[in-house]
Amino acid sequence: MIKSLFPIMISLLIGWTLHVLYAQYSNKTNSKLQVKNNDYSNYEEGCTPETIKKTVVKEAIKYVPQTKIIYKEKKVEDKNVTDDLFLLALGRKEFYDAMDYYEEADEEKHKEYKTALVGYFQAEQSENLIKTIEQMQYFIGIEPESIEIVFQLAQLFEKHGLYRQALNIIVEFSYVASYSQISLINTKIQSISLDYISKLSKSQNLKTLINFLTNRINKGVLVDFYSFELAKAYLKLKKYSDSTTLLEELKEHDIYKERAIELLAFIQEKLEEQAEYPIQIPLIKHGSHFLVQAYADNTSILLMIDTGASITSIDQNIINHLKVLKENALFHTAGGDIYQTIFQAESFTVGSLTLKNFNISGSTFPSKDFNGLLGMNFLGKFKFKIDQKESILFLGQKY
Repeated sequence: MIKSLFPIMISLLIGWTLHVLYAQYSNKTNSKLQVKNNDYSNYEEGCTPETIKKTVVKEAIKYVPQTKIIYKEKKVEDKNVTDDLFLLALGRKEFYDAMDYYEEADEEKHKEYKTALVGYFQAEQSENLIKTIEQMQYFIGIEPESIEIVFQLAQLFEKHGLYRQALNIIVEFSYVASYSQISLINTKIQSISLDYISKLSKSQNLKTLINFLTNRINKGVLVDFYSFELAKAYLKLKKYSDSTTLLEELKEHDIYKERAIELLAFIQEKLEEQAEYPIQIPLIKHGSHFLVQAYADNTSILLMIDTGASITSIDQNIINHLKVLKENALFHTAGGDIYQTIFQAESFTVGSLTLKNFNISGSTFPSKDFNGLLGMNFLGKFKFKIDQKESILFLGQKY
């Protein structure tokens, strides 16, 4: 009876062994990371879930795969084989098989193989971006100290506008890097960060910029670098108090000392300017002149600032509903004497300022770009100056 059962038992054991090997192989060949469906909080603003799914894989900012299933394929054991099995597998784009050969190679071979992998990843990314990212992450999971591949993956993310992911990859790598690599790592972090900061500044996306810089400071990496950039961002928003707090600390830092002192002096100048000219009105650049939005009895008008005009003058067709003070009033101009009607607006508003019973001369303006001139009967009531670079009209109390 036992003899008759033995062949059956052997058959079952062989069948089970083949089943296990097949399952392991299936897991190995399908062990690619999948895109997480709902968590996009770590990606750039403006990226839609569809965009992210096309460019990155699950937990893209964490470059070490959480699970690594390696199927050990039976290797050729013929001692006469001279071909390099790793390079052969890589050439056939059998990446995971090549990784098996990589893990069995010695350190000297690893140097050669890493060089080959850099070229392989460079060629593959143009054909299948997601697949290339998966494979690069897989390799970094095997060799977390491989600076060549880490930098290559960071550059790939940066190329596609995923700056935060690129930075997180390098920061994670810094925890296992050697002391001699720290300087190179910090330079790379600053380079990517400055590109991202420039992009956000040019698009006037200062809210995202401040959130990004604050987040980096909280991570405790290159705190002084990010603090200085944050101080400059606050300065653009005219948050002088927040900027000053950061710069006062950086004043004690050898690298940022001179620049911090320079910006602190600039802030002091702006604060004094605010005290002297508390009213600031935005202007519109028009060639070499400036235009300002105004309202005459709630009628919207666009005026060119003209310090040579004694009275504010507006197209008569726009203000003919205003109260008439005097008709045929004589005006002496560079072009000769002219007669115009004087109107009076019950209220005349420029920026946050409103003047009562304001006199305006009616005239004719052929320009379609503006409706008249803002003259000295308005400007002369204040101490004023124009910041041509920032296009701002500063007004202060006239003593």
